[in-house]
Amino acid sequence: MRKTIIILSTVFAVICVALTAISPDYLSMLVVGVMGVAVALGFVFSLVPLLLYSGGFKNGQLSIDRAKEINADYIWTAVQIETPFFRQRNLDQIFDSYLESVKEERDKGVVISDIEDVINEEALSLLSWRGVVLQIAGMLTALGLLGTFLGLVTGISSVSFGTAEATIESIENLLRGIATAFYTSIVGVILSILFNVAYRLVWNIAIREMNLFIDRFHAQIQLSVDEQIRAKQYLNTERMIETLEVIRTNSSLNLSQKAADPAQEQRMMIDIISGLKRGEFTFSLEPVCGLSDRNILKAESKLRWNHSVLGTVQPSVYLPIVESDGFIAKLDVHMWEEVLKTVKGWVRSGSNPVPVILDVRKTDLLALDVDETISSLLDKYDLDPRNIEIAIDASTYVICNEEAIKAERAFIEKGIRISVSNFDGNFVGLGATRADEVYLNIDLVENPDDVESIFRQAQNTHINLICGGVSSAKQLADIKKYGCLYGKGEHLYPEMTRYEFAKLMQYPAVED
Repeated sequence: MRKTIIILSTVFAVICVALTAISPDYLSMLVVGVMGVAVALGFVFSLVPLLLYSGGFKNGQLSIDRAKEINADYIWTAVQIETPFFRQRNLDQIFDSYLESVKEERDKGVVISDIEDVINEEALSLLSWRGVVLQIAGMLTALGLLGTFLGLVTGISSVSFGTAEATIESIENLLRGIATAFYTSIVGVILSILFNVAYRLVWNIAIREMNLFIDRFHAQIQLSVDEQIRAKQYLNTERMIETLEVIRTNSSLNLSQKAADPAQEQRMMIDIISGLKRGEFTFSLEPVCGLSDRNILKAESKLRWNHSVLGTVQPSVYLPIVESDGFIAKLDVHMWEEVLKTVKGWVRSGSNPVPVILDVRKTDLLALDVDETISSLLDKYDLDPRNIEIAIDASTYVICNEEAIKAERAFIEKGIRISVSNFDGNFVGLGATRADEVYLNIDLVENPDDVESIFRQAQNTHINLICGGVSSAKQLADIKKYGCLYGKGEHLYPEMTRYEFAKLMQYPAVED
């Protein structure tokens, strides 16, 4: 890349010097000289760094190849040996910070961040002052126009028709002013075109090298976040299948025929009831955070079944059965009490915990006096209504809108915030909700291209939309572009136990 820098700088220097040297007068020479300075600044502060970053990405690809050749037990060990990785100061600083975060995420056992989170087009734009440099081409044209007006003003100001000699001299001065005017305009356009072409060429080269590096990094060092999640889900499915195969002959959780065998569902219900008595049902927490700083604002509680044999049983396995049976209402009440008991422990320990969201389903509204149930739990544990938030499932507003609105009104009167969960983008289904926030579940939106229009409609109707199910850097970038400020999902924070959440939030340890 150094040869390219030398050649490009020489070409620009020769062009600027030549255009300055052939200027028709000192005024046009001054204007062209200012243009040359602008070109030099753009070259030094943007084109040169972009070319160096392109070379850095090429060095990064070579470092990946060398890391794969090192006989190391763990690929990250080989990566850390290859230092400096890019042989470019700024890129190496970013990569060192990324390696530190990778080490912390490995220790916590969470999904490792994508290299695209730190090395991407946005980061490259900031490093190369792209927002400023894109104005240079327009500034060169503007300087040409300024020279035009200065030349015309200079020529016109000396016009005099007192005598024949004065008239001739005035015409000569006017023509010189016109020459200055046209010359500076032409030079401004020429330099603007040349700089714009050169910058876009260098920028595209840098983007190409960056994408080649990211693709090679994904292929040989670390999968992207989406691929990691798919691989994790695949492994979890494989383990579940293996476990089910072991116990399939005598376990009530033989699920392969549950949809077609009512007796099998009954046996599972017996196992679920027994699991509740044994304390196998608990809850996990999924943080809701700001998208810009990832500062945690609240956390959504989710029902979880930690089976004594199978481990964590996926909700999709048992929720359809307990929902059709109506037993889900009892499980939810159990979870609500567990959540409030935990929050009370945090408060008693001197913490000021963030609000925890309690999910309310349509079955809960039809089977329980939800308002009285949750209010009695708040009184039992002497908690402030601001310690919790109620999230009513969006389907409830469609199936039993009257009960949902009635429950909203009762909670709001008690000072409890209301939100709508699992929103799929159908604003008609929300009815006359007075919820403070609506959680859009990206996975429920049939066409991903509709997400932008959903956010636009939410803004027009003054609905505070929070995004759920954020699972990749691309999704995060898109919803931030659409104006979303808060969200939750695997890419931001994974679901975690109450103990992991307390450790993350630095709440003092409390005993059950």
